[in-house]
Amino acid sequence: MSPIERKWWFELPMLLLAALATFFLFQSARVPHTYSLAWFVIFSLCAGALQRLLSFMTWLLLLWLAPGLADRRLADPQPSAWSKMRKR
Repeated sequence: MSPIERKWWFELPMLLLAALATFFLFQSARVPHTYSLAWFVIFSLCAGALQRLLSFMTWLLLLWLAPGLADRRLADPQPSAWSKMRKR
């Protein structure tokens, strides 16, 4: 888990989107709204998997668009081995 995935402002929208997507999937699959233990277990497993998927896909997008925001180590301006060789 990356440092950005531990932030509440990143995790909360992912959790809400996953819950909404799970409700949409349940309606599309015509799963009856019984609100039993089995329904909650299936909902939790589906929402958890969707939340991890959305979180990972958003992290990849941030890594591509703003590497410093996705991972602090990428924001440090350390010269690469290639740039050191070019200076010689």
